[in-house]
Amino acid sequence: MKEIKLIESCFGPDVIIDDESIFIHEYDNRDPKFVEGLRKKLLDKLIDIQDQLDMSDWTDICEVIIKHYGFELDYDNSKYSKSCDQCGNYNHTHIYNKLEDEKEL
Repeated sequence: MKEIKLIESCFGPDVIIDDESIFIHEYDNRDPKFVEGLRKKLLDKLIDIQDQLDMSDWTDICEVIIKHYGFELDYDNSKYSKSCDQCGNYNHTHIYNKLEDEKEL
């Protein structure tokens, strides 16, 4: 990979790797395996740098997994607080439970 472009346009987000989009549109005549290979390159890079990821990165990754693997926010057991007197952050604990009918991790 020599160049990555992150694009936001009227058609939504797009990612272009070395002048090739990872988005498949209705008139796309590329082999789906080619696009799959581009996406896999990104995931492989993520695996390569896993020891360099900070907790913010891991939180972002978990949010993607929560979104796609059928987890639901447990409002009753999650915790929310006002602004912390010491640091000023709005501290919280969000608990997500796996929905029974969804696929396993």
